[in-house]
Amino acid sequence: MTQHRWIRSAGLISGIAVAGIVMSACAGTSDPAASSSAEAATCDPDADVTITLGERPTSDQTANLEAWENAIAAFEKEHPNITIDDEETKYDVTTFPALLVGGTLPTTLQVPFTDIQSLIERKQAADITSYVEDDEVLSQLNPQLAAVTQDADGRTYGVVRAAYTMGLIYNRALFEEAGLNPDDPPTTWDAVLDAAATITEKTGQTGFIIPTTANVGGWLLTSMSYSNGDLVEETDGDDTTVTLDTPGMEASLQFLHDVRWEQDAAGANYLYDNNAIRDDIAAGSIGQSLNGANLYNSLVIGRGMAKEDFGLSPFPASDDAIGVLGGGNIQWYNPKATPDQLCAALEWTKYYYLNRYVDEEAATTWAEAQVADDLPVGLPEVPVVSDEQYQTYLGWIEPYINVPRENYTAYLDSLSSAVIVPEPAKKAQELYAALDPVAQAVLTREDADFSELLTAAQAQVQDLIDAE
Repeated sequence: MTQHRWIRSAGLISGIAVAGIVMSACAGTSDPAASSSAEAATCDPDADVTITLGERPTSDQTANLEAWENAIAAFEKEHPNITIDDEETKYDVTTFPALLVGGTLPTTLQVPFTDIQSLIERKQAADITSYVEDDEVLSQLNPQLAAVTQDADGRTYGVVRAAYTMGLIYNRALFEEAGLNPDDPPTTWDAVLDAAATITEKTGQTGFIIPTTANVGGWLLTSMSYSNGDLVEETDGDDTTVTLDTPGMEASLQFLHDVRWEQDAAGANYLYDNNAIRDDIAAGSIGQSLNGANLYNSLVIGRGMAKEDFGLSPFPASDDAIGVLGGGNIQWYNPKATPDQLCAALEWTKYYYLNRYVDEEAATTWAEAQVADDLPVGLPEVPVVSDEQYQTYLGWIEPYINVPRENYTAYLDSLSSAVIVPEPAKKAQELYAALDPVAQAVLTREDADFSELLTAAQAQVQDLIDAE
């Protein structure tokens, strides 16, 4: 089995980027208010229990809402002792603590990779270690993911249900129009720069640009820094040092400077948000950008981009790269939930997010439903199971695959050796917010002083961390 590596803080942890963790024998802590305790209690898998799910699709998301409600109905039919209530509540770092104290959070909802360790430290996540041991499904998943949702003692506080790496998103039609080979996308920063210049020269469209607002610019600069050799935070025990004024970050800014001022290939909008830039990529007016590699649905399904035009390749890297930024979705469980509720919530997680990867009937049923709804099957993704099991899963769904996986060969091949680096553990969103204006300055001021900008941003975020 191919091994991926996961970097957390300054250490290396072996393991694939993501995996799912699901329920085993229904055991948990007897005191729901102290569910971080290692002392386990036993739940009754047949007990009548009600759980609340967050993230119910809003009423304007008609198709998603219908699929969600159908899934709940099917789950309740299969588990007649479990009643599900659902609500639109989503994770919001600004309101989460108050809602938890007030007892109004759902039993389970999604949290980002960036926040799970903070929730664990504050005892704001249920300890589900004993619920996920020796499970039949878990035995088919990669056992090395546990570090993502574990504390220093190896206890588990969440389920990784999906993950991604960053990638180069490009328009294959624009590559062809510019005389570039869409099956041989650039993999280095110099090659991306050359392709950007060619696209602009040959097609008149933007060769390369990134969003720079709403924290997305800082997120992407962090990704670029990793690929150029430097973390943005270093942790030593309880101490975290912000490291923005580094050679890796300066190289990232130099690239943005060059694509804008040397090649004049960055277009005219330097304040893109993440939605507007997707509109323009899908419309064919941007040749290359950086984003999460899971952008197919947003561009093709949501915005009508021809699926043949969607290009995805590995995130560009320098010789000094330490890895590629990765993240994803972790299913969080309420520390105030009872053992029976935790068991039921984990069963829902298994049913809704993981079963198709380990059960042929679930896989084909899901694939048939996707095709019937004109939704994609076979998207490029970081597998949530072992490589061997994922290949088995692909075999199950092969008759239903309706996306051109051959267009993503370079990206898919890169996953076998990827070193995946998570987002910064402390004040990630504040760090990204501090970097947004740095990206904007470099794209709008030819004489922007990189070190001055980075030093100021670094001090700003360090002050926030030190004030905790």
